[in-house]
Amino acid sequence: NMIEYVANPDLKPPVALLLYNPKDLNQAVYYPFAEFSPEWQAMTFGLERDIPVQFMDLPQAIHFGLNQTEKDNIQIVLTDKKKTVDKALLRDPIGAMAKLAGYEDSERWWEVTFEQSEGFEATFSVILEMMQALRKEVGDANPRRELMREAYMRKVIRDGIKKGAENIAIVCGAWHAPVLEDIHLFKASADNALLRGLKKIKPKATWIPWTYDRLARQSGYSAGITSPAWYALLFKKREEVVLRWVTTAAQLLRAESIDISSAHAIEAVRLSETLAALRGLPIPGIDELFEAVHTVFGQGDSTLVNLVQKKLIVGDKIGQVPDNIPVIPLQQDLEATIKKARLSKERNTTEKVEKKLDLRKNTNRIASHLLHRLQLFNLPWGVETAISKYNTGNFTENWQLKWKPDFIIKIIEAGMWGNTVEEASTLFAQHQTKEIIQLADLTRLLDRVLKADLKNAIPDLIQQLQDVAAQTKDVFLLMDALSPLVTVMRYGSTRQQDVGAVAAIVDQIIPRVCVGLSNACVGVDEEVTSAIFDRLIRTNQAIQLLNDKSHIDLWQNTLFQLTNISSVNGLLKGACVRILMDKQYFDNSVVAQQMRFALSSANDRQQAVAWMEGFLHGSGLLLIHNPILWNILDEWIDELEMDDLMEILPLLRRTFSKFSASERQKMMALTNKRERSTNLEASKKEESIISVLELERAERVLPTIQLLLGK
Repeated sequence: NMIEYVANPDLKPPVALLLYNPKDLNQAVYYPFAEFSPEWQAMTFGLERDIPVQFMDLPQAIHFGLNQTEKDNIQIVLTDKKKTVDKALLRDPIGAMAKLAGYEDSERWWEVTFEQSEGFEATFSVILEMMQALRKEVGDANPRRELMREAYMRKVIRDGIKKGAENIAIVCGAWHAPVLEDIHLFKASADNALLRGLKKIKPKATWIPWTYDRLARQSGYSAGITSPAWYALLFKKREEVVLRWVTTAAQLLRAESIDISSAHAIEAVRLSETLAALRGLPIPGIDELFEAVHTVFGQGDSTLVNLVQKKLIVGDKIGQVPDNIPVIPLQQDLEATIKKARLSKERNTTEKVEKKLDLRKNTNRIASHLLHRLQLFNLPWGVETAISKYNTGNFTENWQLKWKPDFIIKIIEAGMWGNTVEEASTLFAQHQTKEIIQLADLTRLLDRVLKADLKNAIPDLIQQLQDVAAQTKDVFLLMDALSPLVTVMRYGSTRQQDVGAVAAIVDQIIPRVCVGLSNACVGVDEEVTSAIFDRLIRTNQAIQLLNDKSHIDLWQNTLFQLTNISSVNGLLKGACVRILMDKQYFDNSVVAQQMRFALSSANDRQQAVAWMEGFLHGSGLLLIHNPILWNILDEWIDELEMDDLMEILPLLRRTFSKFSASERQKMMALTNKRERSTNLEASKKEESIISVLELERAERVLPTIQLLLGK
């Protein structure tokens, strides 16, 4: 009986009762409870006084059975058109009443109408009368499962009466109150007939920590509430709730280095009380308080008060579950590993936490292995983020950690693979190894397995890699696999892993790429060319990282061959020339010759622009610091007809737009300098012409010119 654990003082809400089908983990349901939940208060009250307490809703064993039956027997439901009921009223009767009262938020309407007023006993009769009127309006349009739920509730009440119970306290949704209050109007035989013969699937159950964030309706829990932190404060300190809420808001803003004085707090309290009086409320609610803080603290600036909105309205509280709660072995090992890795603080918070791991430290290395192993199960407690360009060592990892309570269902699901995190992740990786048939996917899996330090999964993975690599004929798939494999080799070296087998695979792939690349680049369209270009850049980076002379020589010879094949796209040829220039395979004179040929009038203009795009990929500094190349480009543009220039101008702009602002400014300065130089030369030439004129001879032709002009 999971209710018995509520008496344990180490079970601290918010918590959730998890019920799941062990044979189909897609069937799982959470019942969250906060300290102020009526159900939680009823359970604690009964257990403290030795009063029998039990659940009365339709058991999940029946719900799971109904779900399975509906899944197996899909039927067309014919709508009864005799009585038309407003769907909004049927789906959310309380929300419909709230809208009639002018409220968009049904929770806020319920709070104002019932929970903030005095005379709690009288409230129940008013609610009952309202629900009776609503149910009369709906009639018999309730879904069949709702009728089954209410029949089971009445069955539990009857069983309690038979056992001698005289005073039965019921905690249920207001909608169900009329059919439980008037239980005498329903025959036991009819209720039993409705429940007879239902399929049952026995669930397993456990208590798990929950959070205010998950309890809130915004998190997707349909029966949740929008303001858990507010209701917790209202429950504990009703008489002081306004003062405490405003004071807490002031403290939170002061923690953000925002100057909020005691006078601000006093004025905010007065304003909230004034708003409540104007609206006919006995005490200010969350809307009045938020408006007062927004006005007094934020001076109308919502950005300021949004800093504290989450903590004051939703809250960041997370529950605790004692160790004696029944859990699967994998979960026990996970919790122990979290403590060993010193991640308990990150595990017990609802906030996103930045975590930097130094892999030279033992605890950090354990934490890294754990996070990578959980990612194999698609349990993203941690998401690895990029390392700063100023800290590029292989001994550091940056993570963003955020634990979600519903990770528990993924842990239960992963429990089928083993009783420890290492065992389960190893077996799961071995299973994936057999399922994957693409070389690139295998290399990515190897990278993840290596980072997770799953030594027992590596041999099968290496063997599968060798088999798939040997059968792969597509040169592009080989290129896709190369970069991850090189990364694996680098990581393996950092973490003292044996990467000899990976190196052997790399030694096989590089020659095959070099042999097949030339033919693969011939006669391809623009889209394929762009994809090849990306692969070319990645492959070059991978080979350079290996720093193996034989591989580098073979690769550079392959690039040289590509530059001499006329049917290869200019984008690829330009990239090849740039790589060979950077590695000093080509000297400046050869590069200038290649550039003149690519930009010659005999070649297609668009191919010439593509060549420039490939050649200038990554940086345009070489144009700035190499006047010969700049002049070649300058002369080519000068020789173009205006129509031709307008045709290729968008392509040129695309190339030059990728340069940094400083690079473009320097190029503009070079252009202006060239224009000034050209104008100066023209001016000097004009002066020289004037200086050699013979005025006497020039005057002799003036009469003839005047005659021709009719003067």
